[in-house]
Amino acid sequence: MSADLPYGATGDDSPFWAGAAERRLVLQRCDDCAYVRWPAAGVCPECLSRQVTWAEVEGRGTIWSHVVYHRAYAASLREQVPYRVALVELVCGARILGRVPDVTTPLAVGDEVVVDYAEVGEHGLVPVVVPVPRSA
Repeated sequence: MSADLPYGATGDDSPFWAGAAERRLVLQRCDDCAYVRWPAAGVCPECLSRQVTWAEVEGRGTIWSHVVYHRAYAASLREQVPYRVALVELVCGARILGRVPDVTTPLAVGDEVVVDYAEVGEHGLVPVVVPVPRSA
């Protein structure tokens, strides 16, 4: 495994990280059933096809869950404790985990978020999720 891949990436997900470096959200889409998935996998969990295309998807979705960590599980986050991580269902149906840069912003399950990008230490640009301001 290469030391320059973010968060211990395996290389199978290198199109995801290459997209992130360009501020694009790129996920696997099954060529046979169009199921969009993350994390990367060699077989579609819906139809078992091995045919896949990496495709840019819309970086918008809703919060399924979130948590505030009071311990750094990555050395690059040590100076940012406490930090929040959210599970987001994207409009394409795939679910991703992403750090929420502002731990003080009120956040609830069902809130709308957009994907943005932030520099995280030696990992470079990584996707983060930012709440869409609630309308009055």
